[in-house]
Amino acid sequence: MKIWIAALTLLLAGCATSYTVTESELEGYLNDALRKERSAELSPGLSATMTLSDIAVTIGDQPDRVAIQTRSSVKIDTPLIPLRAQLAFTFSAKPWYDRSDHSLYLQEVELSGVKASPEELEQMLIPLSREAMQFVRLYLENQPVYQLDQQGWREDLLRQFGEELKVRPGKLEFVLRP
Repeated sequence: MKIWIAALTLLLAGCATSYTVTESELEGYLNDALRKERSAELSPGLSATMTLSDIAVTIGDQPDRVAIQTRSSVKIDTPLIPLRAQLAFTFSAKPWYDRSDHSLYLQEVELSGVKASPEELEQMLIPLSREAMQFVRLYLENQPVYQLDQQGWREDLLRQFGEELKVRPGKLEFVLRP
């Protein structure tokens, strides 16, 4: 038994820093998960539809946070003609590993900026941007952005001994504790 524990400890020490989630992996998941159409009524007789797209992720520029930028296409239905606009969101979130379901979540979502193009529509689009960020915040805080694969010995070790997550430039790194 002591030999088994010693071998497992050596194995864990050798791969403790080898399991990471990269920016591109996180971008892929978020692009798949958040590309949902959202509709809102801006005022009586004026509605808008928005689709989040072009999500870019930067990990580790801010301590313990992930920065996310997204562009969104907006169509505003008016009584005369539909208007089209673009919204750019910048927000950050704190990654968190939940051992109970072996998943990575983004919590404490904070909006840092919204820009509209054309700028003349920015005031009209503020209610839609608030609703979109509320959707993003609720989604990210309640749905995992990454879940450990059920296959493979590394993922099995992480499920058993994964304790925390470290934010490093360009990646999220799982920390193993024997």
